[in-house]
Amino acid sequence: MTKTLTEEHPLRAAILTISSSRTFSNDTNGLMIQSALTQGGHQVVDYQIVRDDRDEILNHLHEWVCSVDVVITSGGTGLAKRDVTLETIEPLFDKPVPGFAGLMTAMAYRNDCGVQSLAYRSSAGICRQCLIFCLPGLPRLIKLGMEKIILPEVFHLYEELQK
Repeated sequence: MTKTLTEEHPLRAAILTISSSRTFSNDTNGLMIQSALTQGGHQVVDYQIVRDDRDEILNHLHEWVCSVDVVITSGGTGLAKRDVTLETIEPLFDKPVPGFAGLMTAMAYRNDCGVQSLAYRSSAGICRQCLIFCLPGLPRLIKLGMEKIILPEVFHLYEELQK
């Protein structure tokens, strides 16, 4: 049996749940992401929960972009005034990956929530050779994003960064 590329070089990942109401005892979103990554052969090296707060988000990202291959966030991407994830993270991108948000919106529209998909923003980009994916906090969309986009494509994107 031959090893897959992921088995030969599992990506090092960090997970950040952004929510004012989640704790480690009730954060099913972070656990879903962690489970998907480990089942996909990747190594989760850190997992944290922060409030919808720019400084708290940035504290973790500044540390992680120098030590992991991929960061996946969930939550704080909505349209409410308190939702600051994208406005905090996107300015850090050296290169955006705009196709991710388009795919997420299209797949959410088609497979889950119709026109309400407009309210569930997402984003992806590169910061210091680290892939960052920002998922909405809706569990169904996290599952969709992980299973249909991130896991099938993350290693390819990582390989592209190494060129």
